[in-house]
Amino acid sequence: MVTFGEKSMDFERYAVSNQREKLAVRVYRSQEMTQSPAVLLCNGFCSIQDVLLPDIAAQFVQAGYHAITFDYRGFGDSEGEPGRVVPACQIEDIISVLQWCQSQEFIDPARIGLWGTSLGGCHVFEVAVRHPDVKCIISQMAFADGEFLVTQDMELSEKKRFMATLTRMARKKKLTGEELLVPIIKVMTDEESRIFFKQLKKDYPASDIAIPYLTVLEAILYRPAEAAAQVLQPTLVMLAEKDKVVPVANGIALYQAITAEKSCRIQLNASHYDMFRPPHLPEVAAQEIEWLRAHL
Repeated sequence: MVTFGEKSMDFERYAVSNQREKLAVRVYRSQEMTQSPAVLLCNGFCSIQDVLLPDIAAQFVQAGYHAITFDYRGFGDSEGEPGRVVPACQIEDIISVLQWCQSQEFIDPARIGLWGTSLGGCHVFEVAVRHPDVKCIISQMAFADGEFLVTQDMELSEKKRFMATLTRMARKKKLTGEELLVPIIKVMTDEESRIFFKQLKKDYPASDIAIPYLTVLEAILYRPAEAAAQVLQPTLVMLAEKDKVVPVANGIALYQAITAEKSCRIQLNASHYDMFRPPHLPEVAAQEIEWLRAHL
């Protein structure tokens, strides 16, 4: 595993190898002089660590934890094919950063917690199953079953047509290597996400990338509840009452799959992206820090 660092005013930059690409990693250090516990933050769908994560990372740092963020391969400052979202590959990226964290002298390797939001909140379960040395889990606004998430509002006939189209597209890609690339808002079609990603494109022009439409099929085939049922670590599930990206029922189904020690909190009057801004962020962070203090 190859790493090198570059200091910034508020965080330290590193590049961590996932065997093929270098992942852009940032460490927000706590002020503790001895080895400190750390929280590894795993981002959501097509997001980058410049957005959403710095404010929650700051909350964890103020509470005495190192906060580590990174960009998945193909996003932000990380290497890799731009825009391709494959859960199995992103899980490998998390594991690469986790193993790097465990090797750093300023981090207590026995006290590392996983925090994930949205799609990242799904990934943390598989990582925790593979790495039982992870101390605890916080999963925000994740889902249990990708097929249900994507197709829950479709009539049966519409769903059949939709799945047939995806199957034809997958077959064409296998035979010819060709596939349809689309703007992110053609996949994240809810109004909340459309507003978010349109603003993201203005603030971070490098985030204006096309993604394979077959990303939808990757999501449909994803079953995070299967890993959630196997975790041994205490797990906090955080949900947003008015979430239109991952409706609460999807998160409750994931919570119900967990057999380890667990707790579920629903942030009232919050939508998906509200969880990262006032007045909700301080309240959400306080509950998550309470969990960390009890279990990390």
